[in-house]
Amino acid sequence: EQTLEALAAHLKGRLIGDGGILIRSVNSLDAVQEGELTFAEDERHLAKALQSKAAAIVVPSAVTDLPGRSGISVADPKLAFALLLEIFHPAIPPKGGIHPSAIVGEETQIHREAEVRANAVIGRRVRIGRGTIVEPGACIGDDVTIGEQCLIGPNVVVYRQTLIGDRVAIHGGSVIGGDGFGYVFHQGRYLKIPQVGNVVIEDDVELGCNVCVDRATVGSTLIQRGTKLDNLVQIAHNDRIGRHVVMAGQVGLSGSVTVGDYARFGGKAGVVDHVTIGEQAEIGAATVVTKSVPPKETVWGYPARALRTTMQQMAALSRLPALLKTVAGLVTRLSRVEGRLDGLEGKRAAPPRK
Repeated sequence: EQTLEALAAHLKGRLIGDGGILIRSVNSLDAVQEGELTFAEDERHLAKALQSKAAAIVVPSAVTDLPGRSGISVADPKLAFALLLEIFHPAIPPKGGIHPSAIVGEETQIHREAEVRANAVIGRRVRIGRGTIVEPGACIGDDVTIGEQCLIGPNVVVYRQTLIGDRVAIHGGSVIGGDGFGYVFHQGRYLKIPQVGNVVIEDDVELGCNVCVDRATVGSTLIQRGTKLDNLVQIAHNDRIGRHVVMAGQVGLSGSVTVGDYARFGGKAGVVDHVTIGEQAEIGAATVVTKSVPPKETVWGYPARALRTTMQQMAALSRLPALLKTVAGLVTRLSRVEGRLDGLEGKRAAPPRK
């Protein structure tokens, strides 16, 4: 348990109400119970929080009073909530050591404060840094380097020559450094292009479950510092992903794509090969990118177009049934007018009676 006053000090926030309240945990607004703390990002959520059982509420800095309730006022309630989760649910440090069932190759160096768990397989000439955890069933290939305080999840496969920085988390089932999809069609069949490059993952990267990052044909497939990939993301050979990029689930990149720093991808977005996504660009969900996207541009649709253009086209498309009905009415009226004109012209052309 922590007092509300102590938590406010940790967050460098402003205490509202009774600082002596004991907080035993933090919880979401929908599930918060007595003795727990929750957060409200805006007025709508605040109204709901005030009706909840929460012992206290983390609120935006614009909120100065909580009549009859206590809380902490901070600049970013969601960030504060994340920091509080770290307090009440701290990560369990590795115990250090290698489980007896693990297999470790020759010339491999594992820091004494790293932990290799049951049935993991570590290849030859591997280096694993201090505080790193290799979960059960993981397979680490030859000549792989893994930095400090990393998490290699259960059944993760890291192929040969992969380089992984510090504080990298790779969750269960992901495959790093598998062969890129490279073939040449010759005499009626596909011949494989040898994939002889590697994968480089810089510091503070997190990869969700079942992510695939292919090794380069030559050179390196690169994921730079701070990037976060959701579950089931595909990064193809020779892609270069910038710093602090985020990709939601099922994003797929073809080969040799370059992604600038701070770009963002919605779920199921796809990118064709050899294009560039500019810095701070935003790719909407289920968008198919067929050509390069300028920096800070937001695109959406199939194929990807500037968001404003796509929205205008969709708005116009929604008016199409009414427009077609109007056009059909005009065609009918025009036909009637033409019929009348034909009748008048026929009368004028008729020969005079004798």
